[in-house]
Amino acid sequence: MAASVTLERRAGVSVIRYANAPGGFISNGGAAQLAEVVQAALDDPDTRALILTGQDDVFIRHADVAQISRAAQAVADGAIQPDSFVGAPFDRLGRLIEGADKPVIAAINGVCMGGGFEIALACHMRIAQASVEVIGLPEVRLDIFPGSGGPERLSRLIGPHRARLFILDGEVVVAEAALAQGLVDAVAPDALEAASDVAARWSGRSPHAVAAILRLTRPDSAHAEQSVRAFAQLLQEDAAVRPRLDRFIADNEALDRLP
Repeated sequence: MAASVTLERRAGVSVIRYANAPGGFISNGGAAQLAEVVQAALDDPDTRALILTGQDDVFIRHADVAQISRAAQAVADGAIQPDSFVGAPFDRLGRLIEGADKPVIAAINGVCMGGGFEIALACHMRIAQASVEVIGLPEVRLDIFPGSGGPERLSRLIGPHRARLFILDGEVVVAEAALAQGLVDAVAPDALEAASDVAARWSGRSPHAVAAILRLTRPDSAHAEQSVRAFAQLLQEDAAVRPRLDRFIADNEALDRLP
């Protein structure tokens, strides 16, 4: 089933829902779709705040590993260059969200790992549903690392040392632990409802003041490029990565259950 991105407009707030049953993965195509809808909401003069959420018990599980495997082969063969990863759909999506002049809130309603959590990290606020049991960046368990700006964004959020340990361990945590570690800003019985309350409050502020606050606190997006470039270089140079990715796919492994 192809990814589905829907947009629901409420009073001053655009709720964007990503779905890709049954796995809840996101590919370059899904990231491009999501970016297109986010851009439409940002361009809408009646939208003052955005909420990103998922479907059922999945926010975004993680990136499509099969696509990463194909990219690894292509970059190793020289069919694509590492620099092409910069500006690719995942990179563009993260920059779009992080650089938005309207606040973007991640309502983490379910499983949120890897590329899914990297997208949440690009948002201006993260609210996790209390029932969520899987939040993290476990890519190192698959012999890779977060390649869409995650290390840079997490370092800004919780500090370089704690981010380093979290990513090296490939840690996956429940909602309350994510709050305790500073990975999310709030935990609520219903993430979308809580995000809607915050978005409604923010949408009532002066849009000029809100835009200025976001602009003045915006990080240097060039720093996130380091993750993207390093990820491409890993795929190009480490021959052991490609068979590991293929084994993950063939054995239908679950990323959060890897040692």
